Amino acid sequence: MEINLSKKKKWILRIICICVLLQLPVVYFMDKFYYFNDDNIRYTIGTYYKEGVIVNSSSNKEKGFIYYVDSIKHVATTGKFNNTDISHTHVLIMFSAVFHGNAKVLSIIVPKWVLAPPKGGWEQFPPDINWKGAELDTAYMKKMNLEIP
Repeated sequence: MEINLSKKKKWILRIICICVLLQLPVVYFMDKFYYFNDDNIRYTIGTYYKEGVIVNSSSNKEKGFIYYVDSIKHVATTGKFNNTDISHTHVLIMFSAVFHGNAKVLSIIVPKWVLAPPKGGWEQFPPDINWKGAELDTAYMKKMNLEIP
C-alpha cells in the first residue's frame, strides 16, 4: 500500500514539473511577441532614484529608474550594480503600451531641457532630434542658445 502511495506522489510531481516546463516558452514568447512587438513599443523618460536591492530582484544591487505611464508609477532596473558613475538622472525607457510595467532602460540620455514626454510616450525610436511632442524648458534652451523647435 505504501509503495503505491509513493508512486502516486512521483506521478503527481512529474505532472507538476511538466506543466511548469510547458509554461516557460509561453511566458518567453508573450514577452517577445506580445508585450514588445512593434505596435506596442513606446518610449518615455525615467528618473534615476536609487541603487540597491530592488523588490522582486535577486540579492545583487541594481540601479532603478522611476517612470510614469497614465499617472501610474513604475520602476525599471538596469543590469547588475557596477561602479559606473550616473551623472545623468534622466534616461529613455522602452515600455510596453499593453503592459506598462514591462520596461527596459536604454542607454539614451535625455537632455536637461526635455521636461516631460508626450502623453502616452513617443512611438518612434529614438525621438526625433527635437524630441517632438515633449514638454520643453524653453527658458533653459534660450539661455543655452539651443534651437527651439
